[in-house]
Amino acid sequence: MKKVICINNEGVDLEFNVGEEYEVEREFDTTYIVTNRLGNKHTVFKTHFKSVEESETKA
Repeated sequence: MKKVICINNEGVDLEFNVGEEYEVEREFDTTYIVTNRLGNKHTVFKTHFKSVEESETKA
């Protein structure tokens, strides 16, 4: 399953912490549906998150 890292939680529920990894349930053009630590699903804008693969290749 694809994972994303929170890069900016401004305007996003505080249940997401910057730098933490979350599982993606579905991906759309501009948003992800992700599950947080509490098991709650949220629709979040891609501008607030980046894929784990992208961050690993840049490091």
